[in-house]
Amino acid sequence: MKHTILIWGTGERAKKLLDRGCFDACETEGFVDTYQKGSDFMGRPVYRPEEAAEIMSYVDYMVIANEYFEEILEQCRGLEIDTDKLVLTDNVQAAVLRELFLRLEAVSPELFQDLQTEPMGLVKRNESDQKDPLRLLGRGRYAAPAYMQDYFRYRTFELAAREITENGVEGAVAELGVFRGFFSSIINELFRERKLYLFDTFEGFDSAEAKSEITRGRCDERFVSAYRDTSVERVLCALPNPQKAVVCKGLFPASVPKEAADETYAFVSLDVDFEESTYQGLHFFYPRLSEGGMIFIHDYNTFFLEGVRAAVKRFEDASGKRLKKLPLADRAGTLVILK
Repeated sequence: MKHTILIWGTGERAKKLLDRGCFDACETEGFVDTYQKGSDFMGRPVYRPEEAAEIMSYVDYMVIANEYFEEILEQCRGLEIDTDKLVLTDNVQAAVLRELFLRLEAVSPELFQDLQTEPMGLVKRNESDQKDPLRLLGRGRYAAPAYMQDYFRYRTFELAAREITENGVEGAVAELGVFRGFFSSIINELFRERKLYLFDTFEGFDSAEAKSEITRGRCDERFVSAYRDTSVERVLCALPNPQKAVVCKGLFPASVPKEAADETYAFVSLDVDFEESTYQGLHFFYPRLSEGGMIFIHDYNTFFLEGVRAAVKRFEDASGKRLKKLPLADRAGTLVILK
């Protein structure tokens, strides 16, 4: 029997799965996307989420090909889409979602088998996980796919935070490039008594910088659009200790208050994706980083967003000093800078 499917997502994951022929055995009715509605994607129409409910009345399955599937599931519930027709392309372990992943076998058996034996199932996790009473990753809110799919980044941060604390490294903590607060949350959890500065527009990328990066071929409009859906309120709700957070809304470094400029820092996360913002982050934070402190720069070794690596070299050239750099083999190639 040839199943008919509607695919939610028009990003890299959807394109990759289609290019691999994962759904060739199905009849694809089209795609659903919040930002690309009304256009075509890979030769098929793209529908608004509001149109999906009617289409699902005659389609067998809705295949969610997007890493933010939890939010999409929430939208589907609001649209009263039959949950028995929803299929996940993430190998989730949570019992309440497991059935949605298991349905993938009916739609794409080969993809299902691939995900059953994905790298995280073949690579040994840190052996301290089994008996570490302080471990957060894999427990409670930190067992969510957003964390477990990037295990090496977050687990490395846990161990790094422990070193910073045990070594008595002084200073506040900060994140430049907060988006929805996933990393901010675990920073806030592990540094419970430290002030956490959050720097972001909380509205997406700066339009001028995004246009420059698109022109240079480092990203596209779809990537830029995906990061607009956030807010200060959403981030604060994600924090376990929001009373310790100082929100610095606006374009960095113009958004830096005197309070933050006068601080020293023990840990900083730079996750701004683009060259100029990454450079400005290093220019501001590195001189204020305490001895023994660390900066995590996301996307340093990824297959796009080449501006991040360019910014690090630019900073080294401008400052005349070579940073102590340790690259990680996590999903997006984090760079750890030690001082």
